[in-house]
Amino acid sequence: MNAVLPNETPLPYLVAINVTRRCNLSCAHCYLDATQRWKAQSDELGQRDLAPVFAELGLHAPGTIVVLTGGEPLLHGEIEPMVEAGVEAGLRVVLGTNGVLLSEARIKRFKALGLAGVGISLDSVCADEHDGFRGVPGAFEKSCQAIRLCAAQQLHVQVHFTVTSRNYRQLEPAVSLSKNLGAALINFFFLVCIGRGRPVLDLPAAIYEQVLREIADLQTRCNGIMIQCRCAPHFKRVLYQQNPQSPYTRATGYDGGGCLAGTHYCRIDPTGELTPCPYIELSVGNIRRRSFWELWQAAPLFQSLRQSAVGGRCGGCEYRLLCGGCRARSLVEHGTLFGDDPSCCYTPQGNNLIAVQPQVAPAAPVTWTPEALARLNRVPIFLRKMVQRKLEERAAAEGTPITVELMQRHRQEREKELGIKFADFTDKTRKEPTP
Repeated sequence: MNAVLPNETPLPYLVAINVTRRCNLSCAHCYLDATQRWKAQSDELGQRDLAPVFAELGLHAPGTIVVLTGGEPLLHGEIEPMVEAGVEAGLRVVLGTNGVLLSEARIKRFKALGLAGVGISLDSVCADEHDGFRGVPGAFEKSCQAIRLCAAQQLHVQVHFTVTSRNYRQLEPAVSLSKNLGAALINFFFLVCIGRGRPVLDLPAAIYEQVLREIADLQTRCNGIMIQCRCAPHFKRVLYQQNPQSPYTRATGYDGGGCLAGTHYCRIDPTGELTPCPYIELSVGNIRRRSFWELWQAAPLFQSLRQSAVGGRCGGCEYRLLCGGCRARSLVEHGTLFGDDPSCCYTPQGNNLIAVQPQVAPAAPVTWTPEALARLNRVPIFLRKMVQRKLEERAAAEGTPITVELMQRHRQEREKELGIKFADFTDKTRKEPTP
C-alpha cells in the first residue's frame, strides 16, 4: 500500500473535482447518480470556490493533476475560468467528459488556456451497446469524433473504458479502437457499486482476475498506445506474478500500486465536500468553510487511511505492500474501510511480505542545468522521481550533465522504443504559476 510515515504529509498525485451533477446522458453505472438537467443547483461549486484550492495546491504541490469532471463538466458555465485558474496556479488540469459536447472550437479554446488533456468515456466498441448504456442515441459517434478532434489538435486524449459484465470480452477491441481514434492511452476502470453502479454490472472475482491478466498481457504486446488499470489495486499483484522486473511492476507514483484514497488522491463533490475518493462518500469537511490543505493534512479519516492496517484476507496477504485492496469496496461490502477487497479471489499463502525493490541511484553524482531542472519541475509529482532517476542514470553512464537537449533525446528514444507518444508535461508554451 502507499503507507505514509507518522507526521509525514503526503502530496496528492491527483485531485478529482465533480464540478456538477448535471449531465446530458444517463449512464447505467454512474457513481454520482448524475441526472439529465441543464439548470445548476443553487449550491453548485463555482470558480471562486475553487480558486483558493488551486492556489494551495500550487503552493504545496505544484504539478498535481486536477481532474474537472461531473456529471458532465462541459455543462458548467464556468468550466473555462476553472481551467484557467488551475493552470495559472501551476497545476496539470484535465477534463473528464463524455465528449458529446466537445467541439473543435472548444478544444482549441481549452488548449489555448493550457488544458493538459482530456479523458473521454467509451463503454463498448459497438455503437448500439454504448448508446444503450449511456441512455442517448448517437452518443458513441459524438464521443469518438471528440477523440479524433482532440488528437488532430494535438491535445492529449485518453479513453476511459469502465469494465462491466456487459463488455469485459471487448478489451482488445477497445485497445484497437482507442488507438485508431488517436488516443494516447486507454484506462480500464473497474466498478465500485455505488450510485447507479448496480452489482448486476460488476464482475465476479474470478472473472475480475481473468480480466486483469488479459490487460497485463495487452500491456506487453500492444504498441502505439499506453494501457493502464484504475480502481484495481490487485493489478499490481498480477503484474508481479507475471514478471517481477517488468517496467509496469516497478512503476511508482500514481501507478505504484495500492489504494490511493486519502493518501495521494481525494475528491471534491459538487457542493464542496472533500472525500477520500468518489466511491468513499465520507466527508472530512467542506472546502468553502475550511482550508483544503488543512483538511488534506489533518483530517482524521485521511490520517486513518494513511496509517491503519487492513484486516481480513488483505491484512494477511504477502502482497499487501503492493496492493492492500480497495478501501471503497471493503466499505460497500463489509461496512468498514479496513476489511478485505471482495473483488480479489487470491488466497494468501503465508509467505514473507513482497515489495518491489527500489531502484539504486547512480554512484557518480550528476549535475542539472538550470533550464533542465526547471523543465523537470513541470513534470507531475507522481512522475517526477521516476523521470529524474532515469535521466540521472543515463547522464551518469554517459558522463554528461543533464540538459534540456538530453531530456528531449531521451524522451524521443523512449517514444520510439515503446511506439507511443507521451503527453508533453514540459511544454514551454503552458502558463507558468502566478507568484
